[in-house]
Amino acid sequence: MTQDEVAERLRCSPSKVKRLRIAGLLAYLPGRPVLIEEADIEKYLESVKRQARPAVSKKKEKGAKPELEEPGVLAKRIWLARQNFQLDKQSRQGKDK
Repeated sequence: MTQDEVAERLRCSPSKVKRLRIAGLLAYLPGRPVLIEEADIEKYLESVKRQARPAVSKKKEKGAKPELEEPGVLAKRIWLARQNFQLDKQSRQGKDK
C-alpha cells in the first residue's frame, strides 16, 4: 500500500504516516513511492492497542514528587506560558498609554 492509502486506512494524514515511518514505529519498503505492507500495518495497530491503557486516577501522596511529563507536552506548556506572558505584557502596556 502507498503512504496515502495507509493514511486513509488509519484515518490520519500522510505526514503522520511519514512521522511513524521515520520514528521506526511503522515498517516500510523504501523507494518511490514508499510502500507499506498490510502485515506491517497490522503489527503497528497491535502495538498501539497494547500501549493503550485505561485512565486511572491515582491519589498523590503527601510530599510525593510530581511525575515528569513527556518532553513534547512540557515544551508546549512552556510555549503557551510564554505566549500568555507576552499577551499580558502587551495588554498592560496598552492600558498604561
